[in-house]
Amino acid sequence: MFPKPTEPTVDEPLTPAGTGCPACGAATVFTYRLVDYRGWLRVTKCRTCLHVVDRHRITPPAQAGVG
Repeated sequence: MFPKPTEPTVDEPLTPAGTGCPACGAATVFTYRLVDYRGWLRVTKCRTCLHVVDRHRITPPAQAGVG
């Protein structure tokens, strides 16, 4: 379904959320895209305690080389 990656890692840009984590208080809250069993999501998540601050479905990104 998806072409095999040519690079050993996938880098997704992390955008600082500008707020502290409501669960642990750390300033390591970031917004980024991810895919799970439900499809593509944009999440805002604490990188210290992994608390999910927000998540919502997004349109899947275009696949390189397809179309």
